[in-house]
Amino acid sequence: MIILLFYILHGYEKRRKGNWSMLNSFIEKTDVIIFDLDGTLYEGDGHFSLMVENLKKRLPEEHHQDFDQLYKQSLAGEHSLTIGKVYDIQEDVIWTWNPFTTELTVAHNWDNEVVEIEDAPKKLSVSEFDYKRFVPIGDGWWPPYSIARHFGLKNDDTEWAYHRTKEQMANLDGFLEPTPGLRGYLEELAKTKKLVLITNSEINDVHRLLKFLGLDHIFSDIVPSALKPKNTNKHFEEVLTRYDVKPEQVLSIGDNFMNEVAPALQLGMYSVWLTTSEDVPVEDKKFAKIRTLAQN
Repeated sequence: MIILLFYILHGYEKRRKGNWSMLNSFIEKTDVIIFDLDGTLYEGDGHFSLMVENLKKRLPEEHHQDFDQLYKQSLAGEHSLTIGKVYDIQEDVIWTWNPFTTELTVAHNWDNEVVEIEDAPKKLSVSEFDYKRFVPIGDGWWPPYSIARHFGLKNDDTEWAYHRTKEQMANLDGFLEPTPGLRGYLEELAKTKKLVLITNSEINDVHRLLKFLGLDHIFSDIVPSALKPKNTNKHFEEVLTRYDVKPEQVLSIGDNFMNEVAPALQLGMYSVWLTTSEDVPVEDKKFAKIRTLAQN
């Protein structure tokens, strides 16, 4: 057992170092680095549990148990509602979506049954992620959001829950964990690279979180309320123009494959996916994945 554990840990350490080697190689080749904020520049995922509890405060109590069950299944990968899918609010179904071909392939209902949707689009470009009908499930914020909408919460309720969660993250101990060594690491990078922050968070949340993390002096540009992935390409192209660089001179780093990674690769940029997932959704020499930006 001890020998087996050694080989498991040794294999993980080799993969971790190999992936960091790729990240360092990408950094050497690029002049501009684009970062996401949530799930990228801090550690931990306890805030998603806060989000769940805040959403449930706006739900009738009769739905709480079913909400918890669906969320548990989603986290365990036992439900069709997983990262990389698209929630269709209008039809209340979960679509499988290919981020490169943009095809909507299969729809599942909340009982995990395949269903046919009449007049459904065969393809869905990122510009059609309007968050009014189609919602990309790109990271941990969106499964509880989708479950809440399934049970009838309106957008005003989900926005209240999101902003309340952000406030709690900044004010409650243990729910927002600074990434070890990240501040010094970014300060060194900023001496030779342009560091840009593009985030879906609103400006007040951005300033509050960056100040808490000690990163409010790092970035040469901050783009809040970015509405990724719908507007990701637009923001990336603006970065190319503003800094007069080619795609191969830019690196995008984020925890959301659909928001930060796939669009970057499509434009010819380098990209690093921050994830604990074992999935490898694409084979590309400009792509790598790491578990954290922690410097240890």
